[in-house]
Amino acid sequence: MNRLEQIRKKISRVGLGLMSGTSVDGIDAVLAEISGSGLRCGARILAFETYPFEPSMKRRILKLFSARTEEICEMNFIIGELLADAALKLMCRTGFPPGKVDFIGSHGQTLCHLSGQPGRKDSTLQIGEGSVIAARTGVITVCDFRPADISAGGTGAPLVPYADYLLFRKKGKTRALLNLGGIGNVTVLPGRLEEVMAFDTGPANMVMDSLVRLQSRGRMKWDPRGRIAGRGRRNEELLGDLMRHPYFQLPPPKSTGREMFGEQFARDLREKHRKLPFEDLLATVTFFTAASVYRGFHDFILPRFQVDEIFVSGGGLHNETLMGFLRGIFDPIPVAPLNDLGIHGDAKEALAFALLADATLRGLPSNIPGATGAKKPAVLGKIIL
Repeated sequence: MNRLEQIRKKISRVGLGLMSGTSVDGIDAVLAEISGSGLRCGARILAFETYPFEPSMKRRILKLFSARTEEICEMNFIIGELLADAALKLMCRTGFPPGKVDFIGSHGQTLCHLSGQPGRKDSTLQIGEGSVIAARTGVITVCDFRPADISAGGTGAPLVPYADYLLFRKKGKTRALLNLGGIGNVTVLPGRLEEVMAFDTGPANMVMDSLVRLQSRGRMKWDPRGRIAGRGRRNEELLGDLMRHPYFQLPPPKSTGREMFGEQFARDLREKHRKLPFEDLLATVTFFTAASVYRGFHDFILPRFQVDEIFVSGGGLHNETLMGFLRGIFDPIPVAPLNDLGIHGDAKEALAFALLADATLRGLPSNIPGATGAKKPAVLGKIIL
């Protein structure tokens, strides 16, 4: 019996999920015990750690968004080494040697994600070579999840709703899972899998972080707990301009990324509004993030579902000003951290890719056509033995 067949026969298995998000802060690594199969699959986190990128590496990754082919080619393998190193460090810290870990699911680092752009072919590119991860760790690795969904007619994102449904659905309640990474995305869990709705709401931390980096000339990575924005006053005229962005008018399924709301978006914004005090600019953009989330709910979710509660994960969870805005806008719908459901809010997406990898190894589809727009369910990812 080969290794793949052995994993498929296990009732309980240990998976390791790796995730580097659009904010390019570092690598999230989760070690989890996964049991059951299909829609009865469950997971228990054994360990979670974030391994930050060195500042020089973060700058190098950010430069890739306008890099030459040679640099992208080389960084594909370098990031693969960093992902493997993160996996090995977590195994070492927890006392789980590679021989006790059944598989690794790695999302890698998204370099480009084109979806719904006129005149452009829907396509996606994640780097962080899975063959390097498998070779360095000796563990079966599943990677490159998005292309199979795009090939089935979907947008390739969001993919986390599969894990959201497995872990957080609750009979008799409609929950919304809001993840605020570089980009905001939401999953609505009304009950049945066929009813699940999910899409990218727009920018989350990406524009705010870019503005802080530009203003501080790289000395600061983000607005700590939203304190700078908390000192400012929002500019209603600017807010109105931002809310007219055409992305918000597009109906789901839809996804977006750095190509639309990245560094250039922030540069243009800062240049156009240099006369505005920086605290006011950041306060306005922070409120814009919250308002764009609410716009997605108002236009596309609340007409269909009565949402009972919203749980927030991702880096935006630590921005107290942003969370305050969200609670004010959504009142009386409660907005709470995902931690209240027993899963660390920073660990959710890495855990999701462990669950996606588990489904792939069992030959099960893990995209949700209602979320991505795919014409059919698809088995995601590539397996490297």
